[in-house]
Amino acid sequence: MTPVRIIPLFLLKGKRLVKGTQFKDFVDVGDPISQGMIFDAQGADEIIIVDIEASREGRTINLDIINEMITKCRLPIGAGGGIRTIDDAKKCFAAGADKIVINTQAVLNPSLVNELASEFGSQSVVVSIDVRKNHSNDYDVYVFSGKQKENIKLETLIKQCIENGAGEIMITSINKEGTLLGFDYELYETTRNLVTVPLIASGGACCYDDIVKLLNVSNCDACAIGKMLFLRDYDVVRIKSYLKGRKIQIRDA
Repeated sequence: MTPVRIIPLFLLKGKRLVKGTQFKDFVDVGDPISQGMIFDAQGADEIIIVDIEASREGRTINLDIINEMITKCRLPIGAGGGIRTIDDAKKCFAAGADKIVINTQAVLNPSLVNELASEFGSQSVVVSIDVRKNHSNDYDVYVFSGKQKENIKLETLIKQCIENGAGEIMITSINKEGTLLGFDYELYETTRNLVTVPLIASGGACCYDDIVKLLNVSNCDACAIGKMLFLRDYDVVRIKSYLKGRKIQIRDA
């Protein structure tokens, strides 16, 4: 089994980090630079930072923030928000990002995934997919930070992204995001059989046992964690220690 990664998930709004519930009702949770330094010191495996307003506002993530984070943190940074072109991605890498994260454009312009993978390598391309469970207990795909539903099946999108060269897939349950009610375990158990590249689960983590259950049920490769780290009394050191005590292989800092 590949060692599990613990990834603090940074949602950027302006120059501040925020956390919300089901992609709304955001509250300020701090400065991205200082928070990055904290999680770096705690032994996080990487950070994913996404500007949640960039796509809707027709711009890319603030590159100055990426550059400052990379000069003060040793851990890898995955950056996303408003990346539409190869040139946008080049600027993110030049600012210090190790990976780029694309969400909206992976759905609206699927050939971009292939272009990015061809230019930078699949290992540098993370496709982030936001889904909401509907009344039929199926999953609808959303773009623009959960604002717009798209007419594509989740299974089709996953297959398309992987065929186009995505190196990792991160799936966020909008229903669970920020609720602190635990992961949508069924979602990740189902998609694990479809995702042939590393799978990152995001949305709903509240306690140690939520993560343990997720990993036992789905064998995900990584957990992206938000509120549990920012607004509850947990840190990466204790999360990794707990997982290790449950015989789950983790990456040592």
